Amino acid sequence: MPEEPGFPPLHEYVLAHRCSTCGAQPGQPCDAPQKKAEIDGRNAVRDQVGRPPLETDSLHLMHAARIDAGSRHQDRDVVAAPWPEDREAGRRYDTLDQP
Repeated sequence: MPEEPGFPPLHEYVLAHRCSTCGAQPGQPCDAPQKKAEIDGRNAVRDQVGRPPLETDSLHLMHAARIDAGSRHQDRDVVAAPWPEDREAGRRYDTLDQP
């Protein structure tokens, strides 16, 4: 999904929520040892065949429930913001710093 101007990237929305799967607090990454092991295994195979490791998107190490919560939050902010042509350059329209 392309980034919307005036809004932080999705991973910031995801990190703003508590993970209902592993209990990670807002701002902390998910405790996802199986996801980490899968990525490490893939990169070990790439190393064996002489390929460099792939860059990992930070969302790949987050649980789906937390990503869904962050995505819903971002969608609500985008819908509540003015139309794209009415937005002011450099202004943020997110609600991440609000309680």
